[in-house]
Amino acid sequence: MSNLALYPVGLFFVLSAAHFARSRIDSRATARYTCYGTALLGAALLVLAPPTIRAVQSTGVAVLAVLAIVLGDGLRDGAAAAIRLLAPALRAADAAAHAAQAGNAEAAGNAARAVHRHEVRGGLALLGTVLGLRLALITAAAPGLSGEDLTVGPELSARLALAGYTAVGMLHTTVCLVALLRELVRRARAAGPGRLGTGLRLLTGGLVAGLLWNAWSMDDVLRAAATGIQDGPEDTLCAVLGGLCAALIAAGLGSTLWPAAAGAVRGWVHAHRRYRALTPLWRDLHTVLPQIALDPARRLPLPPRDPQFALYRRIIEIHDARLILRQHCDPRTAQWLDQATRRFPPPCDHAAATAEAAALAAALELAASGAVPEAAAPEAVLSAVPGTTVTDTMDGEAEHLAHLARVYATCPAVAEVRTRARAERARAASAAGALR
Repeated sequence: MSNLALYPVGLFFVLSAAHFARSRIDSRATARYTCYGTALLGAALLVLAPPTIRAVQSTGVAVLAVLAIVLGDGLRDGAAAAIRLLAPALRAADAAAHAAQAGNAEAAGNAARAVHRHEVRGGLALLGTVLGLRLALITAAAPGLSGEDLTVGPELSARLALAGYTAVGMLHTTVCLVALLRELVRRARAAGPGRLGTGLRLLTGGLVAGLLWNAWSMDDVLRAAATGIQDGPEDTLCAVLGGLCAALIAAGLGSTLWPAAAGAVRGWVHAHRRYRALTPLWRDLHTVLPQIALDPARRLPLPPRDPQFALYRRIIEIHDARLILRQHCDPRTAQWLDQATRRFPPPCDHAAATAEAAALAAALELAASGAVPEAAAPEAVLSAVPGTTVTDTMDGEAEHLAHLARVYATCPAVAEVRTRARAERARAASAAGALR
């Protein structure tokens, strides 16, 4: 299983590159180099994973496995170069921002771009030199593959060439990581406490883990110089250090997103809970008044994909039903409720919701019969029951309707009023049948 550990680490960096490619970072250069660095590092880890090297070896062409290792090392050198270029890109972005605040954006922006272009040329020249030197050294060493290890002959020149191949890559990566590390340390000190400072410190920790990961290559250098044998793919310790590096970088990049993400999750959960809380009341209303449904095609009782929008729609549907039920308000509801509350007195804080829920229950029973009472209901009906809370926000209205739905479904006094209204409806239907 440890041989497979590099795959999730590599996939993390590749997926991070895809994320940065789609992100809207203020500095285009910063986004570009971050994307390049993570993509190249992820690709290098996937190529250098032991199962990948074994799969290439299984083709029977030994030189292909050696070329795969050289390719993976080259990808890692490219990732290090991109990481190094992040430091001047960040400085150029800062210079442009300060110049914009000072009102001299064009001149300072041109100067920052000139410095940045100089740094890019220097970084690319260094990368070209490193790749050329490493290619020359690996060609001089002419290694073969024994198992998963690179091996050379006993000659001192071959052993030193193999050791130099690894040492050059290790030194180049160290220089690149230190360049960005210094910039991040400076920014973390300036940021102070807070989410930004925490994120920068976690990123700094990720780079330190990367330095430790890179320093483990010294073991390969010493082993190659002494014995002419060097590990080809990455080993288990590299996978552990790579996982630590990836975890710290992920934590640092996500530190500024944690509050927003947590707020979004809480909002989703609250909206879904309120949506479900309104279901018993809405179901009874919809059974009698199916025309209130704004989405008649939705029949399956599945959780909504967007609970905020579904909650908003459900609130509108309930309000539409209340408006329709105004004409079905029975003037006897107040008398029935008075008698019911004597038997089942509700808590003081539920009195207004009990009166409104009882009026809804009685009006629904009357609407189900299709009859309209002859006597007009008083002005204090469903939309203005005494004590009803009126809110101006969707959250407040959702909370009020959720409380109303709970009382409607569980209050004994409301159930008593519903039973009286249902009995009156049956009696009226029986009397109408007798007249026929």
